[in-house]
Amino acid sequence: MSLRSLKQQRVARFFFATAVVVAGVVEPVQVQAKDQPALPYGPGVINITVEDDRQDRPLSGDLWYPTSTPEIFSRADKSKVWKMAAADPDGRPAEERFPLLVISHGMYGNTHNQAWLASELSRRGYMVALINHPGTSTFLRDPDQAREMWDRPVDLSRLITFLLKDEATSTRIDPDRIYAAGHSLGGYTVMVVAGATFDPARQKTNCSGDNQPASCKAFAGWSVAETAADQRLMSVSRKDSRIRKVISMDLGGTPLLSTESLQAIDIPVLVLGAERADMVNQTVESRALAASLPANMVRHVELEDAGHFDFMGVCKPEAFDLLSEEEPGDEIVCVKGTVEREAQHKRILAETLEFLKP
Repeated sequence: MSLRSLKQQRVARFFFATAVVVAGVVEPVQVQAKDQPALPYGPGVINITVEDDRQDRPLSGDLWYPTSTPEIFSRADKSKVWKMAAADPDGRPAEERFPLLVISHGMYGNTHNQAWLASELSRRGYMVALINHPGTSTFLRDPDQAREMWDRPVDLSRLITFLLKDEATSTRIDPDRIYAAGHSLGGYTVMVVAGATFDPARQKTNCSGDNQPASCKAFAGWSVAETAADQRLMSVSRKDSRIRKVISMDLGGTPLLSTESLQAIDIPVLVLGAERADMVNQTVESRALAASLPANMVRHVELEDAGHFDFMGVCKPEAFDLLSEEEPGDEIVCVKGTVEREAQHKRILAETLEFLKP
């Protein structure tokens, strides 16, 4: 079986993080990217469904991969809010082994949130896999699955196992170069697969009083770790030794992680923070995370004038006003979301490539 024989992704609707749902039906048209800089590969993408014995928690998402036709891609462009990522759903896979990056989305996000990054990395020789986390993704908001927060890091391990076993993908992945990245709650998730563990005592201490971190409020809303049984499951190590490096993108959840487990992390970590701190407190989140990690294992970059949503897609010029009218409050996702966000994407991509290189 080849990658092209798998079900090809057709972006029929494009939804993005938080509760924002402003999209349109679209059928991508193949175009030649004459105006794009020369890159070694094209951005192929297919839909994937993880096949394993976890029938209680089905996983599906997208796999981006390098194609052998760098000058050809498709660009869907019918969203009212978002500029689409370049993609070639019919692209011929390049016949090589590539590093694999798995990406975890944020609270009520989905696989499209970091599609821009997946597209850019695939054009530079990376396979990038993203799945929707049951319970905490845009359209999978089951409260019991959200409460079972311990399964979020397991989702990434299941994804890796599937890709390494499936005949369509196993021969194209370099098993010695497997990485994980996560945004917001996804940052917490990838720190857990890196070896960090949940600490019920820190949750009790840090999640009391009036000025609680955003992560405390989110966990309380989902009834996470409220029982002794759930606390035990949350505290179990979910470290995946196949993952060699992790990237935290403006995470939320540091106050809930064991300090001792963070000090014992034994793989490189890139901590990307957002200086504007428009959603999460940098002092208790990214700065605290970086300070808790072994100095020889961490690179901390606080992106100047960046916001929490700059790790997501580029907004169209009219998107802020549109959201202000149709989804009041959600326009925050498009603050400085056009040319300023494109500049932030260049910085995020550059930091990611530098960190992941051998």
